[in-house]
Order: sequence, then structure tokens, then C-alpha cells
Amino acid sequence: MSIVTGAASGIGRAVALRMAARGAFVALLDSNLDGSAEIEREIRATGGSAKAYGVDVRDSTGVNAVVEDAIREFGNINSVISCAGILRTGRVTETQLDDWNLVISVNLTGTFVLAKLTIPWLEKSKGSFVAISSDAGTQGASGYAAYCASKHGVIGLVRCLALDHGPKGVRSNAICPSFVNTPMADAAFAGSSEGAREFYERLVPLGRFASANEIADVASYLTSNEASYVNGAIFAVDGGATAGYFSR
Repeated sequence: MSIVTGAASGIGRAVALRMAARGAFVALLDSNLDGSAEIEREIRATGGSAKAYGVDVRDSTGVNAVVEDAIREFGNINSVISCAGILRTGRVTETQLDDWNLVISVNLTGTFVLAKLTIPWLEKSKGSFVAISSDAGTQGASGYAAYCASKHGVIGLVRCLALDHGPKGVRSNAICPSFVNTPMADAAFAGSSEGAREFYERLVPLGRFASANEIADVASYLTSNEASYVNGAIFAVDGGATAGYFSR
């Protein structure tokens, strides 16, 4: 059984569909129950097995109840993919404390809560934990103070998971996309000037943003037997954006 957070849209949706296509039972966690229920219907319509849950990843009591229900429904947990995340922009001096706390709590604390409640089950199954970080988790990004801090924290957390729970058979890894064509990216560029999106696409050596399916491909690989010796890895899936200085 696979647990996917942020499953209602974007990367989480693509990951959930990919795991279901592999034949996994998928527990779909999202604060947007209507959205995750739609993905459940989509999976079931193609012969897959899934169950939607409306839960805030910051709510340890709620997440624990979901994990216990999913285990009763589907059996042991083999893989967990933490995709839930939000974006708020601003320099430190522009970022309100409420926005800072929100971003850190969803992106970092939410990943911690999910790991804390699922790692004991992954130790039993010798399973895999994957977290979606960001290229903003490996380098700075002007105007993204809270987001960068949260995604750097996700990488630190994943590395600790790899060290602490690798000896018990759990593989923990992080994926670091750059911009991906998702509703989050659309929202990020909504208030930007015309041509801003094209400008950022041109900063990528491959000349485009990723699709959510391309990130799901890597998540699928990391939870498969083909990646049986991959632990503590930070996968840049960014078209070369963080490889070094680049000018088109």
C-alpha cells in the first residue's frame, strides 16, 4: 500500500495515479477531500484501488487516524510519498510571521508528522519514504525566504531518516524539482508581468518546465526494487537548472 499526501492536484495527483497504475493500493491524503475523492474515482474507474481522505498533514491526530484506517483497509504500508506543500513569496523583511509559520508547518512539519507516523510501518515492510523538496531546498532563491527554509529543512530531515532508519531497511530519499507545470506554478506566476514564465523557462538548460508526470516517474523509481540501494539521495529533477551558471 502506498500513502500519498497532496494527492488532490499537481505532483501529488500524478504520483498517486502512477502508483495506482503500478498496482498499488493508494491512500490519498489531502486537505481538499473533494479533490482527493475525484482522484479516487479516477483510479477506481481504471480498475485500481484507492481511498480518499480529507486531512491536514499538520494534524498528527488526524494523520494517525488515517494511517490506521488505511492499514485496516489495504494492509501494510510499502511506500510513502510526501507531496503536500504550499508556496508563499517574500523576502524576510516582507514575510509575515503567520505566513512563515504556515509554510514551515505544511512543508516541513507536515513531512515530519507523516514520517513519524509511517516509519514504524515502513520498518516492518522494509519500505520507502520519499519527500518532495525543491531546487529551492538546495540553493537560495531571492524572494522565497520561507519556502527555501522549509525545503532545505525537508532535505535535512530526509537525510536523518536515511541514517536513522536505513539500518532497519527503510530507504528515504528526496526529489528536488524546479518549476513544474502545476496549479502551484500557475499561482506563482499569476501576479507576474507578461513574459515572466518564459524568462524562467529560458533559465533551464532544457528550455522548459517539468510535467508533474516526470516527477512522478522519479518517485515511482525510488519506491521500486530498481532503487533498492538508493538511500539518503537528493534527486535534482530540474532540467539542469542547478547544474551551474547557464546563459542561453
